[in-house]
Amino acid sequence: MSQLFGRISRNLCSRRSEFSTATTPYLLLGSDIVGDSPCGGKVVNFNLYDPRKQEQVKSENQIVSKEVHESRKIGSSRGWLASMNKKDSTVHLTNTKTTISLPPLTRDKFEPLVNVSVSSANEDFVIAVKFYGSRLCLCRVGDSEWTRVDVPCPSFHSSTVMFSERDRRFYLNNCNPDYTGPTDFTPGSLTPVCGYKRFFFSNFPSEMPEMRHSRFRIQQQLVESSSSGQSFIVCWFVERCTNKGEVVPWEDKSYNKKDLCKKTHKIMVFRQDQEQGVGPYTDDIGDLCIFLGDNEAFCLSSKDYPGLNPNSVYFAGHGSGFGVCDLASRTIRRYLSDSTPPRGRLFWIPPTPP
Repeated sequence: MSQLFGRISRNLCSRRSEFSTATTPYLLLGSDIVGDSPCGGKVVNFNLYDPRKQEQVKSENQIVSKEVHESRKIGSSRGWLASMNKKDSTVHLTNTKTTISLPPLTRDKFEPLVNVSVSSANEDFVIAVKFYGSRLCLCRVGDSEWTRVDVPCPSFHSSTVMFSERDRRFYLNNCNPDYTGPTDFTPGSLTPVCGYKRFFFSNFPSEMPEMRHSRFRIQQQLVESSSSGQSFIVCWFVERCTNKGEVVPWEDKSYNKKDLCKKTHKIMVFRQDQEQGVGPYTDDIGDLCIFLGDNEAFCLSSKDYPGLNPNSVYFAGHGSGFGVCDLASRTIRRYLSDSTPPRGRLFWIPPTPP
């Protein structure tokens, strides 16, 4: 996998061209095994989506090691794709240049994993793995085991974790606006893990009158722009619908899950106030683009990547396909609307220096 995304064919055809992840962000849709490699691994074709050209592409004939092939993807952050071995629970991090192996990460088989964050795009970093509930695990490259950090639950039970370059610490979002407990959870000398305040949705009745009902599941993510120095809190509103488009409340258990789909209803962006942790709603983030998925959220400038829509949020949700939200017009455009939504977790792979 050291040559991940090394060659692609555009529009799923046989024509190939040289490619580096420095050229564009990609959405990883899945992979197909096409053969065995001499090292005991597999030769695979990666299926990708290029948001700049709005087309599917393939990264063909990539070598995946046996350890990584026997693992399942658990997250993506700063160009690193994280996977956990199905047999021994070792964690492997792969980027375009190298693969790093970390100690086994044990978990209860009924304990869902939320996301992964790493503190650097280089090879000297700390990785944080957030589970649904009170557990967060940290591991520095070279450590022989993971360090467990217990955070208040349920205030942070469904929180994602992200690393702040500005503050040099990991952050979790607080799911309870009335929470008054501790906000620094890290023992010893590990990279700090802190909580930040959640928005008081009751302050926005004109924007979200439907919040009085249980129509939405709301994912909240913190994202920073390295180019502008700004930070934002993004609220991602997801609803359940029947195949006829009828909205079904999340607590309604009368429907068969196979007859329902998830759909992005709206995305709202708030500028983060560094003092208060909360800030005003905005529909103008300039030339910036925010990328939301099962990966750690990230931000790019459309000036650096022509073809991206400025002032937009690109989203890719598990089981619900993907698209782009124009913040100024508050319109959502879905990609591949005539195709079956990709299965499994969806990861945006950010551009990385060559």
